[in-house]
Amino acid sequence: MLYILLLVAICPLWAQDSSKAADAYIRFYQKYISEQKNSHCAMYPSCSAFGRMVFKERPFAEAITLVADRMMRCSHDAKFYDIASPHGYRSLIDYPYYHTPHRTDYPLPGTDILKRSTGREDTRLFINHLINRKEYQTALLEIERVLFFNPQASDTLYAQKLLCRRATQGMEKGIFEYETEFPEHIRQSDYVGMQAAMLYYIIDNRPSAADILDRIIERKGHTETTEKAYALRGIIEADAQRFAEARRYFAKASATQPETLSAKNLEVLSRMERQKKKSPALARILSIIPGGGYLYTGHKGSALTAFVINSLLGYATYTSIKQQNYGVAGLCGFMSLSFYIGNINGAGRSASRHNRKKHNTLIKQLENSNNIFIN
Repeated sequence: MLYILLLVAICPLWAQDSSKAADAYIRFYQKYISEQKNSHCAMYPSCSAFGRMVFKERPFAEAITLVADRMMRCSHDAKFYDIASPHGYRSLIDYPYYHTPHRTDYPLPGTDILKRSTGREDTRLFINHLINRKEYQTALLEIERVLFFNPQASDTLYAQKLLCRRATQGMEKGIFEYETEFPEHIRQSDYVGMQAAMLYYIIDNRPSAADILDRIIERKGHTETTEKAYALRGIIEADAQRFAEARRYFAKASATQPETLSAKNLEVLSRMERQKKKSPALARILSIIPGGGYLYTGHKGSALTAFVINSLLGYATYTSIKQQNYGVAGLCGFMSLSFYIGNINGAGRSASRHNRKKHNTLIKQLENSNNIFIN
């Protein structure tokens, strides 16, 4: 990838549309070089895919610094990134800063295993069996078959459909079905509403999730579902750092729950309030010395890479000027400037990444302790 960036660096010298030229070079790399390598990028999207994305979506000057920053961070400091397996192997999720991907670390749901019975309940038992085996696509097909022949099926079946959408990362499709295709009496079901609220929550549409949860709470129906609605409502408030409201909802959620759970929720909220955040501005200032900002935010691998690359490029620029090799000096100088600016801006974003990761870790503790996503 570094060789492609070298070619990209001199695109402005002759190309009217340097971003298109950069995209062409990266596509050449992907087609004829990357496929020959017996390895894969540790990040998702890969560095080359990341490069094509930013050169298409951002001005050339900004895009090249974003690519330089990504190359300094590639495969380093895994603890600050979400992990997923979009291609069958573990990758560190890292989209450009202006994208807001959803979290990917939600647990796969299950459902209650019913006692074996006869008649109509056999179909429901079979669907539960498929869900508990994590065969969600097959379960979806079975649910679609049952609903086709019996649109007036119970709310449990509709709720299981949304559960399977969640498990297969089909949140938007599940929400569309809930809002436009589910019968009105099904949408009024607390069980179905709880599943829909979780879909909205996962795609970061917290206002819509809160609206559904508030309706569930107002109806005061099934006790377990209402308590779960209180708990998720508290998590939404904690995520927005409205801790007084979060405590109020958790207090109501724990009315019939063990005192240890209530104490654990309050302890996590206290840790969130006391969380010390890294300053993006300070990280950028410290990056005047390449890698200093990354070191401040705990990205030690990225700090070392930034220091080494910037030092080597600076030295190459200096020696080229000293030897009066001004063509190479110009190229190395352009590269050095790109990596230096990428190191400064990237360090600022690493502070935000550090803060977000610590915050999400505490939110995840609240989700897990309150069993929000297990069914």
